[in-house]
Amino acid sequence: MVEAVNKIEPAAGASGFTASDNADKLAYEDYARCIHCGLCLNHCPTYRLWGLEADSPRGRIRQMLLVDQGKLELGDSFVRHIDRCLDCRACETACPSGVEYGKLVEVARAQIEQNYRRPIFSRLARSLVFRHILPHPQRIAAAARLVRLYQRSGLQGLARRSGALRLLGLEQRERLLPMIDREFFFSRLGSTFPAQGKRRARVAMFAGCVAQVAFSALNDATIRVLTANGCEVVVPNGQVCCGALAAHAGVRDVARQLARTNLDVFLGEDFDAVVTNAAGCGSTLKEYE
Repeated sequence: MVEAVNKIEPAAGASGFTASDNADKLAYEDYARCIHCGLCLNHCPTYRLWGLEADSPRGRIRQMLLVDQGKLELGDSFVRHIDRCLDCRACETACPSGVEYGKLVEVARAQIEQNYRRPIFSRLARSLVFRHILPHPQRIAAAARLVRLYQRSGLQGLARRSGALRLLGLEQRERLLPMIDREFFFSRLGSTFPAQGKRRARVAMFAGCVAQVAFSALNDATIRVLTANGCEVVVPNGQVCCGALAAHAGVRDVARQLARTNLDVFLGEDFDAVVTNAAGCGSTLKEYE
């Protein structure tokens, strides 16, 4: 589904997320909106899986508040329950009080990122992905080529049959890898696709990051649909990852920098709308300030 993002207007200190010095500490009112009614419970996949209050939205909010008040240690238990959250935000649709759970959990993860020392392997992996690959399109393409080589050379089948993935604890995660495209959408950056017939609108397309190496055909189809409906489609050069993955992981400094870069790119020209077919990207773009 194509998602149109309202035209972005620059704000003071435009960053992707609030640029306040206290951005990673929320007001009590943000937590107090939760009235502990429990309507979120059946919508939370982790609560339905484990049945633990600590792994429910209201349970996590309670832990966040206690940590914020200094009544609960920001330690292994807190980190485990916050890390288990998928940040799917299904609970928000069920909440009668309008709790912005996504904002709460991202701030909690930012506090964890700043104040909790993870195991060395976890720190290295997170730094590699969120700081050294995702912010750089060329590195995303290079990593994707390695994954494609793994998928197409027979190494994937060998790794699965040998049991090596199971021994490394990577069996389930490896199966989540998307198939990598032969041709990447990065080659379309900087291109303009004219409308068919009379031009009704001029739109900018946000192409995503992983989508450019795994869902190029979807991006191409989106362009065909838009141009067939009278839209001139511009794919601005210089766009980068929206920052959603970094923000969800609590790496908010990287997320803010990516947002600033995208704001500069998409505010550089006059567009009727910014369009994306990646729901996660669209949600994050709408939260740019």
